[in-house]
Amino acid sequence: MDCSSLSRRSFFGAVGAFSLVTGASAQPGRVWPGGAKAAVSLTYDDALNSQLDNAVPELKRLGMKATFFLTEANAHWRLADWEALARDGHEVANHTVSHPCALSGYSAKRLEQVEIDPMEGYLDSHFSADRERTFAYPCGYLGVGRGGRHVRYARYRKILERDNVVAARTTAGGPNRPQDVVADPLYLHAFEPTYDGDTVAPARRYLNEAVAQGDWAILVFHDVLPKWHADGDASVATHNRILQHVAGLDVWCAPMGQVFDYVERRWRTRPEPAVTGR
Repeated sequence: MDCSSLSRRSFFGAVGAFSLVTGASAQPGRVWPGGAKAAVSLTYDDALNSQLDNAVPELKRLGMKATFFLTEANAHWRLADWEALARDGHEVANHTVSHPCALSGYSAKRLEQVEIDPMEGYLDSHFSADRERTFAYPCGYLGVGRGGRHVRYARYRKILERDNVVAARTTAGGPNRPQDVVADPLYLHAFEPTYDGDTVAPARRYLNEAVAQGDWAILVFHDVLPKWHADGDASVATHNRILQHVAGLDVWCAPMGQVFDYVERRWRTRPEPAVTGR
């Protein structure tokens, strides 16, 4: 199917036509818009110039809409271009002001007041306050301050909850089962397909797994450059081949906030399977 984003009006108008499958797990091809076998979100971190220059033209050529997690530190250099991108139907979302990764020395108050709240305000001012409030953890780090893992994770989550963030994305894990998304929307798995090398194979395996299981795949890109230089980069050729592979699959491709909204609406009210016998 065409891997392009539905408009919000046509998307929600069509929701009632999509069937649900009762039972403990989703069945591929029966729960996504248009009967697609899986969902895919393309996400880009850090508001990098190479994304505007090299990734966006291929997205436009293929009719795809993506999510761009911006930092104010980078976005302000080409703010007009990012605003135009948002007007074209792409999602822009919070990746903090300056992308801090080492958070052991941060208090929750400092992170909230210096990095997350100001970025939400920046996005409200330059884009729209009426948007899906999604978030990507810089470097995939989920904990703030010191202490045990659960204590550190809880601090970060409380900040996001206070800012009305509905979904937050990491940089690890397999495709997302809709049930797990509803259970913990601030811990969405995602995959960086070119982190260890400039090759299409890891993305192909990950996407094929999502299709086989009927799940939601979230891909993460950073710099998209003429040639691959370092961890996290993707060459233009490899990036474009990955997008072309997505376009050839029977999937629904849409920004992260739109897919999350669909999952939330459909699975939050999903009936529990009937229990027979003891």
